[in-house]
Amino acid sequence: MPLACVLISDITGSTQLYENETNEAALAQVSRILKRMRGIVEAHGGKCVKSQGDDVLSYFDHPEPAFQAARAMIHEDWPAGLSVHVGTYFGEILYHENDIYGSAVNTAARLSSLAKPGEILVGDQSYDDLTPESKDQLLMIGELQLRGKAAPTRVYSCSVTELSEQTIVVSPGAKGRSGGLDFAEIRFGEKSWQISEGESLTLGRSTECDIVLKQAWVSRKHAVLAVRRWQLEFTDHSSTGTIVRMADGRNVGLHRRATLLNGAGSIFLGPETHLDESGRIHFQTHDLALLETAK
Repeated sequence: MPLACVLISDITGSTQLYENETNEAALAQVSRILKRMRGIVEAHGGKCVKSQGDDVLSYFDHPEPAFQAARAMIHEDWPAGLSVHVGTYFGEILYHENDIYGSAVNTAARLSSLAKPGEILVGDQSYDDLTPESKDQLLMIGELQLRGKAAPTRVYSCSVTELSEQTIVVSPGAKGRSGGLDFAEIRFGEKSWQISEGESLTLGRSTECDIVLKQAWVSRKHAVLAVRRWQLEFTDHSSTGTIVRMADGRNVGLHRRATLLNGAGSIFLGPETHLDESGRIHFQTHDLALLETAK
């Protein structure tokens, strides 16, 4: 069977549009967006197969133009507050009666359904053949066990939104590891903790927490740091959110979300408007086995 990069782009917000507009006006808006998406696909060398409902099924000879088309879609200024979410996957396809089928189509559809508004989810087979510049636009969010696939699929995200609004997929991680002790080091004030596989620390204003902060904007049980399946996972449970400062100085907001932390950085419990250096929590991972990326 031939190989292709399948792209499925879907409109977000059309249901609300039909509630706010007449059926005729809403259909006209959706039709214009579908036409524009088909135009973007063709402008990047892709082939449109069909539009069904609010989505467009297309395919490309290579993942790079597919990714560039997807980026153009999520950055387009769509009317009526609508947006687009996209899934792409490279693999074998089967042509039949002016349609395409196969594992790549099924995987792209699954990724598209998981993507959030303004987000592209890219499977490993697509990611591995992208240019270094395109790979720099993507964040690996973990592995996803897809129906019908024996092995988990590495999933990457590119989004017009901040990390806290991206899809979070926690990896199943490596099994049967051996060797030296892998751990994450957490520091707050004069105290430090080392946690390894299966261990966790609770953060919050309650004295029952492992790391206690007294600022009024910190929730009683604000968040949890844990090493799960050899990766450092941070989960925010608060009402005010958390700011994670990366090694490059960039602040990323999280609110009632989980994400994976790698390398070194800082955690500030509470919103960005209330950053308090006295509440800085440092983290550093030591030889934690993150998912392998393409070599």
